[in-house]
Amino acid sequence: MISGTIKVNPDSSDAYSVELEEGETLQIGRKPAPGGLKKLILPYPEVSGQHAEIRCREEGWTLIDSGSTNGTSINGARCTPGREYSLRNGDKVKIAQYEICVFPPVQEHASFAPDEEDDSQDRTQLSIKFMNATILVGDIKGFTRLMETYRAEPELVMQVAQRVFDALNMEINKNYGQLEKIAGDAIMAYWAGDSSKEGSKLPAYQACITALKLKELTQALAHDKAYWPFDDHPLFLDVALATGPVASGALGQGAANPSVLGDTANLVFRLEKLIGDDRPGDVIVDGPTFNLVNDQCDFQYLGEFDIKGKTKPVDVYRLIASR
Repeated sequence: MISGTIKVNPDSSDAYSVELEEGETLQIGRKPAPGGLKKLILPYPEVSGQHAEIRCREEGWTLIDSGSTNGTSINGARCTPGREYSLRNGDKVKIAQYEICVFPPVQEHASFAPDEEDDSQDRTQLSIKFMNATILVGDIKGFTRLMETYRAEPELVMQVAQRVFDALNMEINKNYGQLEKIAGDAIMAYWAGDSSKEGSKLPAYQACITALKLKELTQALAHDKAYWPFDDHPLFLDVALATGPVASGALGQGAANPSVLGDTANLVFRLEKLIGDDRPGDVIVDGPTFNLVNDQCDFQYLGEFDIKGKTKPVDVYRLIASR
């Protein structure tokens, strides 16, 4: 029987391999498979119960995302749920914190191409666009503690978080934002502009207005048991915004959403961590965001902060209200 292998987290000390034979289907997810089906269990909250599957056919291996919450990527390109993708020797599949390297058996004939378009063309086109954007990151306060409190019901916590993020994403969409990702306890979105002040002003203002609306919405959801049933753990969303140049990249036409990368994206995540337990649900912004919208919104200056990866201190402001 012809076989190949996958290697899970190959560059880590706890790497391991799984052998797959022709004709097998390997399910991937957080829950065990019913009926004794072969399954790769990835016990991490960001992995869906049934996340994806690898199909080992004679004509080649393929991967399908099963409609997962947080998505699957191949070589950095986000997969469209339900679409079947050819896998080639050395491809890297990313699911949450897990990297899975794929090594199908060598085939003497052409590889499987499930779609009408040329899959090899689709998978090898690298598109990178540079733009200016205001990035928003919202993080559920104390989520790790919540997971520990309800460690016997992790699925309940993740389902509740997903309902909250679905509601927040609707608000982001209404305010012209682009969802970048939902990852565990955090949501990330952006408003794209250009490098000029006028071209960046409107996206920054839209992002700030959205942040204030997300704060109001979160307060409403906190009192709705259909969204937040945890009486012993109040719901707060810490929000940070940063404006600057980013690279938006997608590999292949099959990528659903490009990834937003760069110094601005790194900065906004580190800014969010500045929000202390004494100010849950705060909205803070960096200097460039403040400079773009300080004539339209009210702010409180919090001071200069040394941020990892930045050579100079960063001015940080609390967003109070719009005018």
